[in-house]
Amino acid sequence: MYQKKRFDSKGKYLDDKEDFLFGKKAPTPLLIKENGVIFSIYLDDGAMTGLFLDQREVRKAIKDKYAHNKKVLNTFSYTGAFSVFAALGSARETTSVDLAKRSLAKTTEQFQNNHIDLDKQHIVVEDVFLYFKYALRKKMLFDVVVADPPSFARSKKHTFSANKDYLKLLKEIIQITKVGGVIVASTNAASFSMMRFHDFIAKAFKELKGKYKVLESYSLPKDFRVHEKFQEGNYLKVVFIQKLK
Repeated sequence: MYQKKRFDSKGKYLDDKEDFLFGKKAPTPLLIKENGVIFSIYLDDGAMTGLFLDQREVRKAIKDKYAHNKKVLNTFSYTGAFSVFAALGSARETTSVDLAKRSLAKTTEQFQNNHIDLDKQHIVVEDVFLYFKYALRKKMLFDVVVADPPSFARSKKHTFSANKDYLKLLKEIIQITKVGGVIVASTNAASFSMMRFHDFIAKAFKELKGKYKVLESYSLPKDFRVHEKFQEGNYLKVVFIQKLK
């Protein structure tokens, strides 16, 4: 048994000497399997373990339905889980972008766990918004773009709040997505509803004079139970969007 603590007023992780409480300590890393894919997770290494389990149905959909022979961009990629599933779904190539320096080693580890050819996988340690500017300048286009940003993040040059900035993020992504391509827009922000999330999508395309089609949507899997009197707990919103124009 391990516990993660976010009890201070700003939601900051409270780091004790260790998160282990009792029982048998897990190996480091602990290898787990999700839908046939192997991941290294670390139960006593800060606030996060290396894999967000609430996204497992989304990852499976990318592998089974969207990745085949596609050029995939995974932004805010963390440890590269979406990229691993895309690669195993026969993506032509993947690009994983995250600001955290450790994302390079962590993502490489997950590819190696699954014997994936690293020559076709690109891992970029960079501010995602700076990467968007680079991609636009180089006229790069992707078949599939995954965006699963944190609700709030700060870098040296940018501050991102899902509530205020997701619209701008979508507009950046639309411009580097091929016509006919798919955007996987995701947020774990509990401060707005799925309806408002759809409003962001509609407004982003309207401002760019584009057209789109919603292919499918996901919220929390059934085993992530939400109390009827605390619907804010149903935080996950994921929409698969096809760019038509």
